[in-house]
Amino acid sequence: MKPINFRGWTAVIAAMAMVGARFVLAATVTAPDGGAQAVAASSEIALTKPVFRWLWGGFGFHNSESSMTGIMSDEFRDERVYKTFREISPTYSRVFAGYYNWTKDAMDRFADYYDATFRKCKTNVYVVPGRMPVVTSDFDVDKYAEEVAKRLEYVVNERDCVRLRYYALSNELSVGPTYCWFPQGHWDVYVELSQAIQRAFARHGLDIGLMGPDSSGYDRMKDVYWALTNVNEQTEVYCWHLYDREHRPGDPETYERLYTAVTDLVSRCSRREKRLSVGEFGFTGRNAPWGAGVMRDDSHVGFRDPGSVAANEAAISRAEMGLAIMNGGAMHGITWTMVDYPDPFLRENGDTPDEKAIYDVGRFSGAPHTLDIRYNKNGLFRWCEEEHDYSAYPDLYTMGYLAKLFRKGARVLPSETADADLRVGAVTNPDGSCSIAVVNWGPAKTIRVRSAHRLGKPLRVYEYDSANPPHNDFNDLQPPKGLVTPKDDVFEAAVPARSLTFFTTDYTDRKPSPVTGVAVKDGRVTWTACADADHVYYRVFKDGRQIRSTVATSCLADGTGGCYDVKSVDRWGNVR
Repeated sequence: MKPINFRGWTAVIAAMAMVGARFVLAATVTAPDGGAQAVAASSEIALTKPVFRWLWGGFGFHNSESSMTGIMSDEFRDERVYKTFREISPTYSRVFAGYYNWTKDAMDRFADYYDATFRKCKTNVYVVPGRMPVVTSDFDVDKYAEEVAKRLEYVVNERDCVRLRYYALSNELSVGPTYCWFPQGHWDVYVELSQAIQRAFARHGLDIGLMGPDSSGYDRMKDVYWALTNVNEQTEVYCWHLYDREHRPGDPETYERLYTAVTDLVSRCSRREKRLSVGEFGFTGRNAPWGAGVMRDDSHVGFRDPGSVAANEAAISRAEMGLAIMNGGAMHGITWTMVDYPDPFLRENGDTPDEKAIYDVGRFSGAPHTLDIRYNKNGLFRWCEEEHDYSAYPDLYTMGYLAKLFRKGARVLPSETADADLRVGAVTNPDGSCSIAVVNWGPAKTIRVRSAHRLGKPLRVYEYDSANPPHNDFNDLQPPKGLVTPKDDVFEAAVPARSLTFFTTDYTDRKPSPVTGVAVKDGRVTWTACADADHVYYRVFKDGRQIRSTVATSCLADGTGGCYDVKSVDRWGNVR
């Protein structure tokens, strides 16, 4: 977002917030202690509506858990995994799937997950096998491609997983146990595989486009440049990943460097009439430790230092990276991951269903060693079976609404502001609704937003204040803070220091259908399934106190006795 002049005032004067200037506002906000806090600063944001606007394909997550349902308890699956996915309802996702040796049991478990998540939320999916086998001198490229296509044909045609939209050859160009194998003098194999996969997909009637090269890091942008020249005919969408390990939350270089890189790649891709997808992104913070010599530590700062200022503010930086990706012209943005990986385990085959499930998870959830030696804790919420800790990280309350409100089919509204503390993203939807995200790295202030798009009704406000992050024991998203009413498509609002605030007209005020048939028997609470077309999940209460959130129609009772009530939550967060 470049600084601009507003009504003849220079950017310097705008940043000074001079008293008496006609666009400088005075306001108060509620401080964490409940007292009034004066807000001296003010800023203008202009949302423009150019003739040519690019379509956004949606934010989403890498859904590793799609291949891990065999090792989940029913409660964790229904009350955390499925419930969170449906509440956020991301419209684009990335999964490890499409393996050449994918077993039928593993494919069916994946398809069951698909039915419970992607199908219900109309989510398009980008498929990538975690790693390919080691390519040796006798590797048969065509046979490998045929095995991949046969298995994808099963899940698409037999299990109706029709939203598998893109396929990448290998995760971050990984083959076997070695990271980035293809660039080590083996680009010729990458070309052969791209051609063979394209032929195999055509033979099997698969409408799945190839995505590549799936490289990660600023230093690997050159892989996209190479692919544009060498495999453009086979590639439908180009893909690049970026993890920020260099900056601290609030560093303006976080946004600017990523925005510049994305615009460069988008420009190069558009010359070939192709789009760019950012297939993984995340904010890990400076000097991230890489384990203690026993296990590789791919953990988010919030896992290593929960409740810290760094963890609370990193949740904003993760969303800020998403805004840079969208504003830079990319087609999608995927953040790693929705759910933590479980703790590592010894991946051994066995005779019992549990042993076989663990074995399959290890084979089809990334690299062969992923769950043997590596901690991977980058989710929106925890997966700790030992302590039964499934609580949310702060990122749930930033990335949840970014994915929920900035979905596929939206058109991007460019934004401009003279305030260097602000990062802004905005979209409009086919129904005319509008969603706006404002990151404020400066002091608490009042913003004035001028929209070239007609807003039409009051905007709901969802707030993430890093000094007082939202929290919910059941990982429910934070409710709206209130409404702001625009006048002539201009509205004013107070935003806290170091915060992320969402403003949206993408909602409907309504009362969901009441839940009936609530009963308690044999230690479980049961109820009749809600037939409301907009129903998403249930909240269960005992004596007026919430005890569960779930997509199921039953749950464990909370002790004995008491009065139970079950309420439906719809896709706009309305509760009844």
